[in-house]
Amino acid sequence: MPEAVPQTHELYEEIRAVVGAEHVTVEEFARRAYTRAPFYAVGGGGRGKIPGIVVRPGTTEEVAAVVKLANRTKTPIVPKGGGGSVSTFPPLYVGDQSNILVDTHRLNRILDIDTTYMTVTAQSGVILSQLAEEVSKHGFHTYTVDVPIHMDTVGGVLSGFLGGGEPSDMATSGTMNNYLLGLKVVLPTGDIVQTGGGPGTNIHQPRFLHREAGSSDMTGMFVGDGGSFGIKTEATFSIHPYPKVFMLGITDMGSRENMWDAFRELAATDPYPYTRLLGFHQQDGPWYFVHVIRAHTPEEGELKKNILEKICHKHGGQPATVGREILQIANMFSARRLGQQALPMGSTMTYFGEALIPMPQSLEYLDDINALLDETVGDLDIYKRIDFVVPYLRATTITGILLYFGKGTTRDEASQRLHEKALGGMERLFTEKYGGWTETHQGTSLAHSASVWAPSYKNFMRTIKKALDPNDIMMPGLWRI
Repeated sequence: MPEAVPQTHELYEEIRAVVGAEHVTVEEFARRAYTRAPFYAVGGGGRGKIPGIVVRPGTTEEVAAVVKLANRTKTPIVPKGGGGSVSTFPPLYVGDQSNILVDTHRLNRILDIDTTYMTVTAQSGVILSQLAEEVSKHGFHTYTVDVPIHMDTVGGVLSGFLGGGEPSDMATSGTMNNYLLGLKVVLPTGDIVQTGGGPGTNIHQPRFLHREAGSSDMTGMFVGDGGSFGIKTEATFSIHPYPKVFMLGITDMGSRENMWDAFRELAATDPYPYTRLLGFHQQDGPWYFVHVIRAHTPEEGELKKNILEKICHKHGGQPATVGREILQIANMFSARRLGQQALPMGSTMTYFGEALIPMPQSLEYLDDINALLDETVGDLDIYKRIDFVVPYLRATTITGILLYFGKGTTRDEASQRLHEKALGGMERLFTEKYGGWTETHQGTSLAHSASVWAPSYKNFMRTIKKALDPNDIMMPGLWRI
C-alpha cells in the first residue's frame, strides 16, 4: 500500500476529494518544478514563489469547486498554462506561500470542430500544435502562435502574450484573440460564465457566431488579463479554409532608408501582398526583407508576389543573392529554439528589447535599444547581433534585436546581466518614452505596464477586479494596484 502523502496545506484533503489523490500534490519536489519557465532563466536562474499546493483539475466543474474552496479560506490562486512565461513564475509578489497553483494541462480535449459554421472549441489546456494539427485534418487553418507552439496552451496564450502570441502570419492576421468567439471562464468566486454570442448569452443559440451577438462583448475582458479575472477552461475560435499555395522570397533592400520606405508602403497596401514580412540586418550589412506569401490559388499567389516585388523595386530593392550567411540569419527567425541549430554548440539566444512599438517611432526605438545594449551587455561574447522589424497589421511593429551570445558567455551569465543591467532600461523605453508594450501580460512586465495606467483607468480596473474577485484570491497583486 503506497505511503500516504503528508498534509501540509489546509485545503489538501478537500481538494483531493474533488480531483482525486493522483491529481493533487503537496510534495516539495513537485511544487518546486512549477517555479520557473522550462527554458528561460530570468536573473541567472531566478525562480518564482513556490506554491503551497499543486492541483490538476480535469473539468470546468472541478476548477469551480477548487476556486470555491479557496474563497472560503481566502487562499490565493495561480492559474498556469503551458509554462512558456518569460517572467519568473509564479511572480514573487503574487499571493503568499499558501498559493494554490492550478495546472490546466488535464483540460486537454478538443471538444468540437464544425466545418459548417467554421469553428473549433477546445479546452484551455490543449497545446496549440495539437489544435492546429487537428483542424488541418479537416482542411482548415486556425491562427495560433508561431513559437513555442509545442508548449503554449490555449488558455495560457489568451491570458499571457498580448492575448494571443506571435503567429507566423502576425503581420497580416494579428494575434490569436482576433479569431476568438467565446470563452468559458471560472470566475474568482467559483461561478461559471460563458461569453460570446452563443449558448452562454442566448440559451436557444447552440453555435457561436459573433462575440457581441446578444450582449456586450464580455469576451475581451478576459484576454490578456494574466489570469486575474478568472480561469479559462474552454475557448471557441473561427477557423478558415487552409491556403494551399506557399511562396518564400528574400529581397536585398540595401539601405535602412530604402527598407523603411518600402516597409511603410507594403504595410499600407490593401489587401496585403504578403502573409509575413520581416526586415532585418546584421551590423554594417544591408537590410533584407524575408517575405512569405500564402494563397488559395497559384493565380492569387502570383498577383501578390508581383505587387510586393514592384513596391520593393520602386524603393531600390533587388532579388537577394542568398549566400550561407544570409540563409543562416533567415533560419534563425524560422523558430526561436530551432534557430539555434544554425549556431555553434554552446551559443545562447535571446531577443533584446523586443516590443510592440508605434510604427512611426520604430527606427528611433531601434537606435535606443542598440545604445542600451552597448551600455549594458555589449562587452559580452556576442556571436550575432541582428536588428529586426516586423509589421503588426498597419499601425505598429514588433521591433527588437536578435542576440546570440557565443561560447564565451554562459546562459546563466547572459541572463543575469540582462536582468540586472538591461531589463529596467528596456521597460522604461517600452512604457514611458514610446507608449509601447512589452509582449507579455504576466509577471513583472504587466506590473510595469500597469504602473503607467491613467488614474481613471487604474480606478476602473480596481473596481472591476473587486467586483469579480471580492476576496482578492485570483493572482492577487499581479498589477500592483
